[in-house]
Amino acid sequence: MQKPPVRKYQVVEEAEIDLVLQCRDSREFYERYLTVFSDTKKGLDSISKIWKRRSEFAKKRQLTLPAAETGTKSAHEIAALIAEQTKIMGVISALTRENFEVNRQILATLTQQNQILTGHSEHTVREPPKESLHHAPAVPHPMREIASEVQTPILVGS
Repeated sequence: MQKPPVRKYQVVEEAEIDLVLQCRDSREFYERYLTVFSDTKKGLDSISKIWKRRSEFAKKRQLTLPAAETGTKSAHEIAALIAEQTKIMGVISALTRENFEVNRQILATLTQQNQILTGHSEHTVREPPKESLHHAPAVPHPMREIASEVQTPILVGS
């Protein structure tokens, strides 16, 4: 005896196909599906399978899904977005540098005023340090000097 052929997919009504093609995302589809087909006993798994077949339904109906929904953008649009982002980042960088310089000047002025108010002489006023990426220690570690001066001979033997 032969078994009857098993369906690969569940039967989807035309109204369900219309609804899936109208919705923009799966959450909207699920919410609208429950309101429109409130008498249906389908669970979340069955409804999500309908949503997953959305592109198949669109091909059968000769509809094209908008580019924003499929997640693809043209190379020209991406290049324009990157150029705009680079322009914005340049402006942010310039503003940050300007803010940094103003903060440095404010700190120098406050340091001067603090020294004047506390009675320290004017010649002890220090200029703010210039920008440097790498700070080298002024005096090497004293233990390194002692270790480099005193060397013991290496004895090889058994």
